[in-house]
Amino acid sequence: MKKLIIAGLATAGLLAGGAVALKNTGDNVAVAQTSAKSIVDAAKARGEVGERIDGYLAVVTGTSNEVKAAVDEINIGRKQVYTRLAREQNVKIEVVAKLTGEKQLDKAAPGEMIMGEDAVWKRK
Repeated sequence: MKKLIIAGLATAGLLAGGAVALKNTGDNVAVAQTSAKSIVDAAKARGEVGERIDGYLAVVTGTSNEVKAAVDEINIGRKQVYTRLAREQNVKIEVVAKLTGEKQLDKAAPGEMIMGEDAVWKRK
């Protein structure tokens, strides 16, 4: 069962990271647009946002409304994916979320903030 859930986490990875929208101009030039992912990535690098073991992002320290909105946007997307995967695998959403959370903590960059089972923020 764990393998089936993990296989579906590739979709969750897209939501965890978001996406950069590209615009095709007449000159076939890709123009990157601001996304929730880029906002959150910058906030993670500053230590304002971190990954939690429960599969969701959270604000670590005071931050802007733009960052809070980006965190909320990504978390809403994650919950949608977790819900779909949980239904497909006939497991609780918390199981899918926690498996993803464990993976997110593992792949967090050195220096980023993470929160494990002890509910304490730490630098990785």
